[in-house]
Amino acid sequence: MQIDQRQTATAKSVTATDTDIVKLKQSDFAIASHYLAAAFSQDPLMTHFLPEDEAAKQTALKQLSQALLNYAQIYSHIYTTVDNPKGVAIWLPPDASQVTLLQLGQVMTSGLLTLPFYMRWERMIDFISFIATEIRLHNKVSPEPQWCLAMLGVSPEYQGQGIGGRLLQPVLQAADRTKTPCYLETSTAAAVRFYQRHGFEIVDQGLFANREYWAMKRNPQG
Repeated sequence: MQIDQRQTATAKSVTATDTDIVKLKQSDFAIASHYLAAAFSQDPLMTHFLPEDEAAKQTALKQLSQALLNYAQIYSHIYTTVDNPKGVAIWLPPDASQVTLLQLGQVMTSGLLTLPFYMRWERMIDFISFIATEIRLHNKVSPEPQWCLAMLGVSPEYQGQGIGGRLLQPVLQAADRTKTPCYLETSTAAAVRFYQRHGFEIVDQGLFANREYWAMKRNPQG
């Protein structure tokens, strides 16, 4: 398993072609979670499970983002922009699907287990049902080892500048070199079009709580 929990004092460039994309430092997790929360505040499926009160919804989204960042840091594939975090891509590598004691410990300490306390209690059964649906769908359409995009978000004030596409590149390039597919799920048509421009294809489409969602896969290219 690839593990690197050390956070360097200065960010290092991760590719020769995208020198403005670097590994996210742990000291920037707070601002990164803020940007991710802002980026997902209008997501139709995610917000279905969250409180209607705007402040409570933002708190829940920040908690979710922070927990994912905490969990994913052991794999060291969280990317952002070089000067300051304008957006964040959280990737889980193929070996993340292997259940280990370290992984279980990271689940316990990351904050993932507290997420239900930030959601709408009357929709908790819905949430559990959706997670089970996602797992079944993932196993059906992409059972092989793969890179999984857990979360990608760009701060609203920086959207439309190509940052999201550049944040994908380190892993897309690595996936092409190792002939490994990439997988993600999204719940907006605009995101579908964005990912299609970067080589992803729709492999399944579903409806949950009258909200559409798509599973997408990118096979190795080049």
